[in-house]
Amino acid sequence: MPVKDELTPMEASYIATNAYFTLKDWIQGTPVAGVETRANVHNRVLGPGTAGKVDPAQANPSLAGTALGGARLGQIFSGSTGFATSGFGYVLQLKQGDRRHAVIATRGTRPEMAGKHDLLTDARGAMTGFGDYGLVHKGFKRTFESIVPQLAASERVIMDADVVHCVGHSLGGAVATLVAAHYRGRGKNVKLYTFGSPRVGAFGAYTAMHREIGQPNILRVAHDLDPISLIGPFPYIHVNPAPGDDNNMTIPSPTGQLFSTANHDMNRYIRSVGGINATWDAARGLAGRVDHDNAVLARWLLHEDNDPGWVQYASAKTLSLLFKLFAHVLRTVSTSVIVGLSALDLLVELLLTGLYKAAALGAQVYSMLRHAASWAGITVAAGAEFTAQILRRIVGAMLSRLQQIAMLSLTAVTHELLPLPLLVAGGWQLAQGLPL
Repeated sequence: MPVKDELTPMEASYIATNAYFTLKDWIQGTPVAGVETRANVHNRVLGPGTAGKVDPAQANPSLAGTALGGARLGQIFSGSTGFATSGFGYVLQLKQGDRRHAVIATRGTRPEMAGKHDLLTDARGAMTGFGDYGLVHKGFKRTFESIVPQLAASERVIMDADVVHCVGHSLGGAVATLVAAHYRGRGKNVKLYTFGSPRVGAFGAYTAMHREIGQPNILRVAHDLDPISLIGPFPYIHVNPAPGDDNNMTIPSPTGQLFSTANHDMNRYIRSVGGINATWDAARGLAGRVDHDNAVLARWLLHEDNDPGWVQYASAKTLSLLFKLFAHVLRTVSTSVIVGLSALDLLVELLLTGLYKAAALGAQVYSMLRHAASWAGITVAAGAEFTAQILRRIVGAMLSRLQQIAMLSLTAVTHELLPLPLLVAGGWQLAQGLPL
């Protein structure tokens, strides 16, 4: 951590993982609403990591043995997701030389809560104001607001720190983003580290966060096929969204499948970037291996001699191909200044801007849209125009399939009991023709 006042990838990934230990009985593999005991949280965050059930095949995310091993565990705070309150994170304090550091860790979604309370937060896709930053996801802001009064108990530790590190995975990454923006607004020097985070703010919010927090202080890590970083379409936008952004560390996924829970699993993020000798520069090198344009695949999918049999109705595998196809073709006609959006974002932008009406889009775009319509089970007569209603039906079919798979992933039982995907539902409103 002493280098540039930054956590190392291992420290940040461990913190993002062990934030879950604040949830009662997480360490037993049967988490429920409530807050874990301080002794158990200390054991798993800074101690030997022996409390509860331990799988020797998995990485032990205790900070013991790292540069943070001498940190002091401060407050363990709870947060409200939906209608339940449960352990949501903790605060660490550490002094290295003459520099004082505070760490605020926030956990991600858990589906085991009775009534699926965490999922209710994830499904609130409406937008609301967030101070001078602009519009953000309403559900994430509500969870953020539930922890702010509790963080007041750590006021001295946080406000006296030279650097405040905000860390989280999944839902925790979204909340950590708002925590970082909040303390930056109070004059603190903040660093933000997220893993597999959904998008938090609308068009203007991400630029405001870049300006206030500083892009070099925002380190975003995502597997390129992590569904949580893909869904929740435009106008929600990631911080550091462009492939060329130095701290957009969108790295190759551990599987080649778009809807694999492993792509969102925090333990896989540890394996991807969290080794003892790992560096952020190495993660940036991994990001350089991701094909954001998919040009070769797109040319093959759209070639006039190609059998369009690859379009299978409602297939998850072919939906991933559509994502890649859209990303290549629509990026060439996007009117947005934003780059690095997903295929679904760009389709939504076509719908919002009315660009689908432009004759200049060309045969390639219309060929792509016909493939998408076929995938969605929509018959479009030869020569017929694409209407807003047809595009809404395509978007609705995509989002419906995404939702089904994400919810199945959330309720799936894995031997690791690690964090699984959440769903941002703003695009559902758009598909229904409702205001965002």
